[in-house]
Amino acid sequence: MKRAIAYLRFSSLQQVQGDSVRRQKKLIDEWLKHNADYYLDPVTFEDLGLSAYRGQHAISGAFSEFMEAVQKELIEAGSVLLVESLDRLSREKIGDASDRLRTILKAGIDVVTLTDGTHYTRDSLDDPYSIIKAILIAQRANEESEIKSKRQRAVWAEKRKQAAEKGKIMTRHCPSWLKVNAAGNGFEVIEDKADIIRTIFEMRLDGRSFEKISQALNVQGKKNLRGKVSQWNSASIERLVKSKAVIGVLSPSYRITVPDVEDISNYYPAIISIEDFERVRRISYEPESRRNTNFNPHLINIFKGLMHCKECGHAIILTGISTKGYGYYVCSMRRQHRCKTEAVRRDLTDRYLITGVLKGASGMDLHLSNETALTSMTARQLELTGKLQNVIKAIELAPDVRELTVRAAEISAEIIKLKSDMAEIQDERDMKAASALNVLNVADRKEFQLIARRIILDIKIDGKSKTCDIYLHNGMKVLNYPLTKSTGWSSILDAMAYLEQTEIIL
Repeated sequence: MKRAIAYLRFSSLQQVQGDSVRRQKKLIDEWLKHNADYYLDPVTFEDLGLSAYRGQHAISGAFSEFMEAVQKELIEAGSVLLVESLDRLSREKIGDASDRLRTILKAGIDVVTLTDGTHYTRDSLDDPYSIIKAILIAQRANEESEIKSKRQRAVWAEKRKQAAEKGKIMTRHCPSWLKVNAAGNGFEVIEDKADIIRTIFEMRLDGRSFEKISQALNVQGKKNLRGKVSQWNSASIERLVKSKAVIGVLSPSYRITVPDVEDISNYYPAIISIEDFERVRRISYEPESRRNTNFNPHLINIFKGLMHCKECGHAIILTGISTKGYGYYVCSMRRQHRCKTEAVRRDLTDRYLITGVLKGASGMDLHLSNETALTSMTARQLELTGKLQNVIKAIELAPDVRELTVRAAEISAEIIKLKSDMAEIQDERDMKAASALNVLNVADRKEFQLIARRIILDIKIDGKSKTCDIYLHNGMKVLNYPLTKSTGWSSILDAMAYLEQTEIIL
């Protein structure tokens, strides 16, 4: 007897409660009754809740396993694949869908579509009618999925618009410390759960680690947000303190594919102040293991909590850390398919931000004003240079140049003296900053981390151009700062003084 292999699929897990599986199995049973020379293989390939629109079933589902078995010739020729219809195999673009069918048929495996009784064989590849029919079915399936996808995106886009503009709730689903109010038009706080969250933030602000917080809650017999006693863990605590929902913000799911989807502020009732949320977000707790002399110092991210993606605004995280300091800074939304910005090399980024920004900026008075010595001297130098140029122009035109020549010499001497004084200040500043800390020392890296937070308000990374925008607490803004080459901080100050601005675009 020849083997028959069943393949069942539906797109949404909600269909588990429906008739899809029963209907597909019934069709398989009926076909076997009329084809007694086949037996049903005990292994049934099932993709329940996997869409074929983007080919997900063929990448990570049971259908991918079937295709791998076909390519490795583990399924003998003469076998038959039973499916409800061709759109169960694929709802992708015509080329991808027809390629999958062609691969199966070329391997000598027949395909039977049970709804219309069509039997595709290797000979069907040379039958124009069969191929055209299969292509038309694939086109119809893809168009149906495309239309459904566009409608769903449009519906959610409108819901988000109504939520942002009129405060309407998008769905009754909400964080576990909230519930939909009686009118169904907003959310109410469940105070006992909210109090636990506030306690968690207080403990975090006191310097406790996620593990210590979970242990304390479990010892106290506190219920977690699902109502289970002493079931807190460090992972759930960490997710909780990072959730913008506690400050009332609705962040889009990575599954949302509507372009330009942004956070919606004031969607939920806030239970934590923005100030406390930001303070907790910037806390870097150092576990006991980091005091060990064998601890890899590069595991300490000097710019933790300060970097954000210029493309989408979300946090930049550090991945692929090595003992030599290698790794990458990458947008946290890239893993969730919500951002496509490129990663940047950690070793180069750290080198130029530390030498160019931290060491440069930490060695000077960070309150940029005309009263600071270096800035005043730079401004005076520019002023004198302009006067000298005017005197030289006058010398070219005046009949008697003796007085003008004396004046030019005086200005030149003052400029030379200013340059000398400025060089001494810059050398002293740079030497003090450069020699103070060692990036290979754990304690010094922690100190660098503190300096970074004291100096820097935000760093917006542009992975595509390999640059960043740096915002300092004193109001300075340095835009398009390169992450692939050295840029002197003193030259940036000189340019700012010349332009009389606190913002410069490199």
